[in-house]
Amino acid sequence: MPIKKYSTFNDASKGLWVLNPDDKYYVALKNNFAFWSKLSSKKQKQGITKFKDYQEFLDSKSKF
Repeated sequence: MPIKKYSTFNDASKGLWVLNPDDKYYVALKNNFAFWSKLSSKKQKQGITKFKDYQEFLDSKSKF
């Protein structure tokens, strides 16, 4: 995605919204999510983990 420079804050805030997205926009969005998901190294466990106390939580946090 290209870098855009804006002269005012209002121009920048308007540049964040895409009111009429086309197919090219969705492809770029999909590629952006794929890129950032490869960069994120933190893998999350699925589900809910129950801990007996706060110390057990801290111990499990250090494992990841």
